[in-house]
This record gives sequence, C-alpha cells and structure tokens, in this order.
Amino acid sequence: MTIDGSDLVGTDRNRETILRFFDALSRHDWDAVADCLSDDFVFYPNPDERETLRGRDAFVESQRGVIEGLPDLTVEVLDVVAEGDVVASRLRVSGTHQGEFMGIPASGNHVELEIANFSRCDEDGKIVEDRDYFDGLALMQQLGVDFG
Repeated sequence: MTIDGSDLVGTDRNRETILRFFDALSRHDWDAVADCLSDDFVFYPNPDERETLRGRDAFVESQRGVIEGLPDLTVEVLDVVAEGDVVASRLRVSGTHQGEFMGIPASGNHVELEIANFSRCDEDGKIVEDRDYFDGLALMQQLGVDFG
C-alpha cells in the first residue's frame, strides 16, 4: 500500500496483464488473449470505427478478422502508465495489407499506426474494458483508399 492508499500490487498486476495482452495479440495467440479478458469484457473501438463488442469471444473473433487482412500484424508497446484499475498505453501497430480488411481488398501496402489505448481491469487482474483511439483517416490512406 502506498501513502495515498492506492493498491500497488493491483496496479502492478494490471500493468502486467496489459503487457501480456498486447504480447499475445502480437503473437496472434488467441488463447492467451482470451485468458487476459474477463467474461464480461467490453471493447469500445475507435469512435469512427465499428460498433462496441461485448464478450471475450466476440473480441477474439474480431481480431482473427484483422489478422486475415494483416497477417503479419505486430503490436509494439511504446509507453504504459497504470494507476489503480486503469492502464493507459501508447502502441505502434504495423503490418502488411495482404487480405481483405474492413471491406478493402488487399493493397500490399505497409500500415503503421499509433494507438492510444485505455483499459480497466477487475479485482482479479482481468481486462473488463478496453478503448482504442487512433487516426482512422491515416489508416484508410495507408490501406490505399482514394478519397478523391
């Protein structure tokens, strides 16, 4: 316990859960991804993206779809800050657009994107809520979408 009464053990545990989660995503290890998530997990994607996903299985299935379009996708954790049950991360996601992704046919383009991610963990150290924020227009341009 710290001077302000915060739970350092829980904070450290939550930080480690997030690091394991992003490592598992980067390795496309779906069992390890699912193991980091609570039963009632909710994913709030980038506001200009798809709808909210509810449940561990729905999230894992959505990520399998991402990998179909970007099979070499990796997630690099650049920064992590944890306080209590909340963990904030700055990520660099990169991969090659080799299959259909978000309805866009494969372009062969390399995609690299920074994401601000905010997660909340429960008392068992499982992720119950995850939010991503990134530049959706930059992603579309990298995928080869012509807005002209």
